[in-house]
Amino acid sequence: MVATKRSSPKTRRPRPNAAAARKPGLLFKGLVLAILVPGFLGSLVLLGDYAEKQIHNRPRYRIAFTDISCTPPANMIRSDFLSEVQYHAELPDQFNILDDDLPKLLARAFARHPWVEKVTRVRIVSPRSVQVECVYRTPVLAVRWGDRIRAVDRDGILLPPNALTRGLPLYKGTAKAPAGPNGTKWGDPKVEAAARM
Repeated sequence: MVATKRSSPKTRRPRPNAAAARKPGLLFKGLVLAILVPGFLGSLVLLGDYAEKQIHNRPRYRIAFTDISCTPPANMIRSDFLSEVQYHAELPDQFNILDDDLPKLLARAFARHPWVEKVTRVRIVSPRSVQVECVYRTPVLAVRWGDRIRAVDRDGILLPPNALTRGLPLYKGTAKAPAGPNGTKWGDPKVEAAARM
């Protein structure tokens, strides 16, 4: 009988834990992602800013102040009205329609004009069209002051000299001189009370 040689039992080496083996790889990938993702997003932001600046300066997105679409007050033509709005607000001849603050800027500019009671809407309709809608003051009373006759609205606001006074009731008293420029209250309580009547 042939004796079979018994093999000595091999000592088993413990298998490395699969999760533990993957940890260094996952950690490395996570670190790479943590560096690359913010860098990529930052690059996109810089590229977007650069592209916006390039587009911003194109003539296509610039419009002349005199090209604004609006209905002028009675007894005025649009070009004269826009010139006065631009003058009172000290605005440049052209502006960029991509400016985020443009509607607010134009609303403030138009609101400063003595004829404007309030600005109801500013719309950028297309790359070459801007529309402004206003409510204008209405003359309700003619006031004699010295050798002049000037109109005021229902709040006693002194209207510009081009406001028509023909057909308006004439203030009977003796008015004091206006306290301020066109577009401000006359400053005489009796005139303002008569205008409210």
